[in-house]
Amino acid sequence: MNRRAFLTALGTAASVPAALGQPPATAQSPPRTLPWADIEPLPPGTRARYTDLSGITGDIVPNEEFFVLDHSGVPSLPPADFRLEVGRRGEAPHRTFTPAALRALPRANRVAVFECCGNGGVGMHGLVGAARWEGTPLAPLLEPLLRADSREVVFFGADAANERLRGNTYPGRFARSLPVADALAPEVMLADTMNGAPLPPEHGGPLRLLVPGFYGIAQVKWVTRIEVWPTRFAGWYQAKDYVTIQGVETPTGIEHRASAIGRMRLKSLVTRVEATSEGRHTVHGLAWNDGRSPITDVSVQFDDDPFLPARLLPTPPPFRPPPFQTP
Repeated sequence: MNRRAFLTALGTAASVPAALGQPPATAQSPPRTLPWADIEPLPPGTRARYTDLSGITGDIVPNEEFFVLDHSGVPSLPPADFRLEVGRRGEAPHRTFTPAALRALPRANRVAVFECCGNGGVGMHGLVGAARWEGTPLAPLLEPLLRADSREVVFFGADAANERLRGNTYPGRFARSLPVADALAPEVMLADTMNGAPLPPEHGGPLRLLVPGFYGIAQVKWVTRIEVWPTRFAGWYQAKDYVTIQGVETPTGIEHRASAIGRMRLKSLVTRVEATSEGRHTVHGLAWNDGRSPITDVSVQFDDDPFLPARLLPTPPPFRPPPFQTP
């Protein structure tokens, strides 16, 4: 069976596990998963761990099955030695936090989904997942640092990341920024817990940024320093890599402009199809976006047959995957 034989037409949603098709199989005939014929192999030498989308049955992916992707390996950050510095650019840290000090602050938790912006490319078909995150809301830490000229908030990770400029390579650290307005959103947090367990090192432990609605590149892992800047941040992974290029027509011709990748766009895919000997089929899928709009409708098409409407189940809060299925 070819994955491209299925087309899913969706409204907007945060993340949507789906069960589509005919009624589920009876107890006398357990369903079998039909194999895909068009799944590309993983890239050679990849360090990534991919979520097996065919096994997703709910709106949360277990920690050990959640996808993992990094740029230069997992740094060693013993919680006893970990410190988070928060301040303004060019100034001494305003505050320094230990993990215990962060846990003593007001807490928040939410289910949120994100995907790697490369998810769906060659060999990259499992870089998406949702989990329950718990941690410290970011806004209260930033508000004492804001001034009239504050423009962006920059998050520095402990992982090394080489900067490249004019043919030369310079050692640095991974860093990304958010506009102040986005960083102050109430759903943004510094997460130290994932699905009820301490945040695993491969997922950014002991501390990572969680920005619901944004691509995975914005969810900076191993955060050790946060700075409020009066200017734009132009680090490698902000201004040169992980950008989109758009051609804009001008009086002198086409001008190509780069924009940093930010909010997720609407996306959907079929994850698996189950069949029984009685000829019943159930199609499972996922759909997600930046969480700012609810699902309006869902339908599925088999080959050139008419689209079949799906029945939407109760819609949960933004950024949490609401399930749906056909009647």
